[in-house]
Amino acid sequence: MDRSKLESLSAMLDQIDRLPKERTMPRRVPYPDLPKGKSSSAKRQRQWLSLLWSIESAAESGKHGLKGLTVALGRIIVARELEDFVLNAEEHHKPPQDVEDLLWDERLPLNAAGQSMLDLMRKLPRAPSVEMSETAIFPSPWERWRLFAAIGGLGQGRPWGPWKQDRNHRAVAWKPWPVVWVDNGNHSTMAALVRGGGKLKCKEAFDFTPVLEAVRTDGITWTRADDGSEIGPVRSIPMAGIFLIGQHLAGIAKIQSPED
Repeated sequence: MDRSKLESLSAMLDQIDRLPKERTMPRRVPYPDLPKGKSSSAKRQRQWLSLLWSIESAAESGKHGLKGLTVALGRIIVARELEDFVLNAEEHHKPPQDVEDLLWDERLPLNAAGQSMLDLMRKLPRAPSVEMSETAIFPSPWERWRLFAAIGGLGQGRPWGPWKQDRNHRAVAWKPWPVVWVDNGNHSTMAALVRGGGKLKCKEAFDFTPVLEAVRTDGITWTRADDGSEIGPVRSIPMAGIFLIGQHLAGIAKIQSPED
């Protein structure tokens, strides 16, 4: 082969190497057979089976798919909080957004030893820094005027400038997701989340795996894994979904289709 043809072939191969690589699409999970009917129980069952299908579908993209769905479910919870906050201007009304609102009473025993959620969580030696846009983060604002001032003031070219963490901002991370609960600086953190996020250094981190091992849910009730006794009702299906994803990320449960 002469030199000109070799150069032409080499140039063609270089162009091929620079082409975008073909994406490997995850397996498409068959849609579930959802129950019919207009009753509240049928609606709840449809939501739960759909959530299980969504988790199985996300799992086809591995842990990044599951963590991405965690963020999406977290945004559903935050959106519902904002809706309640904005559309109800009663002075002392605060949307239910704390741990006990979204899960169960932290003091309830979860095993035969009488250990509660607070007893079972293990403190980790390091607390992470997280990107709010990539994390299920739960601020809990309570004063509307503070939130609206922060939404209007934070950001590039706005009076307060881009969001920056200071000593007023404190948050706790739960692994394995992570899920982040804001302790202080709730209004500006919520405003930053609405406006696009920022980086947040958590003050503490806990391994939530022992709780994930101790509790089960069917989308209606939280129950103890050891004896099946009831802990409390599921008040937030999206939070129950985050809980299930945590079990999968921790290797406690395998991904199952809704028909299993």
